[in-house]
Amino acid sequence: MGKAVKPEDLAKALQKELTIYSEGMAERVNAAGRKAANKLKKLTKATAPVASGSFRKNIAVKEVDAGHGMKKYIWHVKAPDHRLTHLLVHGHATKTGGRTKADPFLTNALSTVLPEFEKAMEEAAKE
Repeated sequence: MGKAVKPEDLAKALQKELTIYSEGMAERVNAAGRKAANKLKKLTKATAPVASGSFRKNIAVKEVDAGHGMKKYIWHVKAPDHRLTHLLVHGHATKTGGRTKADPFLTNALSTVLPEFEKAMEEAAKE
């Protein structure tokens, strides 16, 4: 069993334990997020269309501080190819009046990575 705590010290003891728990949880969540973002980057680079090759080279993941020890990992395409993502994923009109076929490379990669990420979050919460 744990250490005995006087009633007047209960608030401090609870705060200390919750801080330890939240720091550990933040580390596990950040690690899982980093792993999922890097896997998404790898999958999309492998399956993205190769018209010029520069689109694939500009796929990246950016780490952003979300506060309270948490990080956000943002998948993005660097300039100048960042505007192409929407057109490639959804298709677009051509100058002859037709439409290009959509390439679901991003959707396919997300459908692979998201279930693994959700499972990692459940495991992190159980630890």
